[in-house]
Amino acid sequence: MSRHALTRGASAGAIAIVLLAGAENAALAQTPLPDITIAAARRTGAARSAPAAAPQTIPTIAQPAKPLGATIIDQRQIADERPAAVDTVQLLRNTPGVSWYEAGGVSRLPAIHGLADDRLNVLVSGIPAASACANHMNPPLSYVSPSQVGKIQVYSGVVPVSVGGDSVGGAIIVDPPSPVFVPSGKAAPGQAANEPSRLAFDVDGKPVLFKGEVGAFYRSNGNGYGGHLSATAATDRFSVTYNGSYSRSENYHAAAAFKPAGYAFSFVPLPLTRLNQFTPWLSGSEVGSTSYQAQNHDVSLAFRHENHQLQVNVGFQHIPYQNFPNQRMDMTLNRSVQGSVRYNGQYDWGLLEGQFYHQTVRHGMDFGPDKQYYYGALNNILAPGMPMETKAQNTGVKAKADIPLFNIHNLRLGAEYQQYRYNEWWPPSPFVLPPGKTSGGMAPAAFIAINDGQRDRFDAFAELESRWSPEWLTLVGLRSDTVWMNAGPVHGYNVMMYDSAPLFPATTFNLSNRARTDQNWNATAQATYTPSAALTFSLGYSLKSRSPNLYERYSWSPATMPAEMIGWFGDGNFYVGNLNLKPEVANTVSATADWHDEANQRGIRFTPYFTYVSNFIDVQRCPLYVCGNTPTTRNNLVTTYGFVFLQFVNQDARLFGADLSGHAVLAQSTPLGDFTARGVVSYVNGQNIATGGNLYQIMPINAKLSLEQKFGGLTNLIEMQVVGAKANIEQARNELKTYGYTLFNWRSSYEWRNVRFDVGVENIFNAFYYQPLGGAYIGYGATMSGNGAGAPAWGIPVPGMGRSVYVATNVKF
Repeated sequence: MSRHALTRGASAGAIAIVLLAGAENAALAQTPLPDITIAAARRTGAARSAPAAAPQTIPTIAQPAKPLGATIIDQRQIADERPAAVDTVQLLRNTPGVSWYEAGGVSRLPAIHGLADDRLNVLVSGIPAASACANHMNPPLSYVSPSQVGKIQVYSGVVPVSVGGDSVGGAIIVDPPSPVFVPSGKAAPGQAANEPSRLAFDVDGKPVLFKGEVGAFYRSNGNGYGGHLSATAATDRFSVTYNGSYSRSENYHAAAAFKPAGYAFSFVPLPLTRLNQFTPWLSGSEVGSTSYQAQNHDVSLAFRHENHQLQVNVGFQHIPYQNFPNQRMDMTLNRSVQGSVRYNGQYDWGLLEGQFYHQTVRHGMDFGPDKQYYYGALNNILAPGMPMETKAQNTGVKAKADIPLFNIHNLRLGAEYQQYRYNEWWPPSPFVLPPGKTSGGMAPAAFIAINDGQRDRFDAFAELESRWSPEWLTLVGLRSDTVWMNAGPVHGYNVMMYDSAPLFPATTFNLSNRARTDQNWNATAQATYTPSAALTFSLGYSLKSRSPNLYERYSWSPATMPAEMIGWFGDGNFYVGNLNLKPEVANTVSATADWHDEANQRGIRFTPYFTYVSNFIDVQRCPLYVCGNTPTTRNNLVTTYGFVFLQFVNQDARLFGADLSGHAVLAQSTPLGDFTARGVVSYVNGQNIATGGNLYQIMPINAKLSLEQKFGGLTNLIEMQVVGAKANIEQARNELKTYGYTLFNWRSSYEWRNVRFDVGVENIFNAFYYQPLGGAYIGYGATMSGNGAGAPAWGIPVPGMGRSVYVATNVKF
């Protein structure tokens, strides 16, 4: 796309939003302040039967007052987004300010206002999961499939302290569907035409509910397919639900060739192949290392008695492989078992919630089919693969109480303890060839990357929400986070190569004081003013803190092979930790103005924000006293080309930007149905104050405009997505620029009784583009050769997917 075409596309998006805002302002009315939950009206293709009484549920802890920067994505929206989503992160595609780092097929890393991954507070079913991988291949949202999601809360601006700590950005709270019970003395829930259920009766004549859902999908680009199944049996006091999903895909194709066609790699020492491994042929448009397979299972049991509810969940995930186009390694196994016990109760004095959770993760990495497996010289030494193994345990308990005071206040008190244990070791990889010769580089011992890593956290908070008058609402809170970190002694494959100077020797690391204790503070102050029923203004400030993760502090070796195994940024660079890192401290100011009418048929929201992060954990070119003083390391300090060695370092940073979103019902009850327009524009700018350069992976200005038609049970949607060029890149990482682009998508769905059909086309005109947050393409070749022979070429961003047609169906029973 030409620069002029990009400018025209971006201008069209901005003009459309402005015109939409003008139409909304003209229709403002004096109405009660609506809830900010985003919810679409229910659609059905047949006459609707009389709705049954809603299932009786036990009250849960009241959530903090929702800032206007927070969005709730409900089950109706999730059902609309799910057919086009293969990853739970993609359910957030229409949320202002949200983007994501591209990674594996089900392991994208969310970003909010330029802050991503560990800098966000991400909870899945109340569990603060952590990535148990040096490349963050198993982030929290990868443990839940789109079919298992019941509701998502996104806090993109000021985050209440009761939501969580140990983060400097926004928050994403993902919960499964709430347990369903048979209301005592009433018909079973789910009697609407498109929500069937089956009633039976037990030996005592009490009703028993049976209901479920089954679905399947297919996507043409990558030959991806999968399905899900859920089933529920419930009485008025007991409920049990199973939810399972499966998905897989082959490599996807870009819209055009972005590299020469050829073999993925050339070094296969026949007949010493691994399970008859052959060298794949990759066409010029095939994006190597993008295939995957994943399955998730969850069983939930819920019990209730009067005003009390107890819920027990057991979940299991198995990913036999997931390949990564922007990482030097691939996932060869991820197996997770997790359990949770949650309690909700209502008392005379208020609400109480408690939870205990435990998760065990076994994770493995090596080379997938598109990356070279053998390293060495055929007549000398040969190393088969470079296996990496991890084991993590995440255990915690938390409690939260909501106490009404004097009719105008809600006091929230809570505490949380999390214990995290992590080990990573890289088994030796020797191969005898010829007799008497072994691979010396990765033998004879296992490389210990993290030994008995510990990251424990104790939090306590107090928060007060006050409704002073119909016009004024305030929220203030304070949270204390205490983080304890430590790691045991380490060693390399062999003493000569990894345990001696100048390669940041293991002996030096082992003699260092590795224990760290961080006392972090979080605070929130927010005021919401509603001068009329059509106008709402919000202004807030937050102080948030995050301690480094285990890899940022304890990655100890700058040798090429260990350093290139570290890094979740998708840039192909080599990373070294820093024992002296301090916690990040972010100060954020965010404001929101919201205009809307009574029926929420027209509305516009504008949210500017500013964040200053002290001790931001960024990177610097690896100093000579860490990486050694050689011609290569000296060149590494100044080169603007190729993959480079980096060390984590504290440097101040600032980010600012704004989100603008709006919607308007253009026409209703026409012969062709109802028409609604929606639009979102987001902009963020990030700068490293210490260097004056740009921050890494900042999403360019982008806009999304859509026109939706509803006619009975039929819904059609045309969407235009415009993304600007990424020209402000970070120099330390040699970040790659990308051009701007415009994509068009079409989605259609039809609902009839309990059946829903979906069909759509992504990237209708098969436009070629590079993903701004896709990182560097290193999905083929000798990925562990650094910048050497056979290594992936530097300078190619990961391209986006070409045209793809999807179909999906969902049946409720």
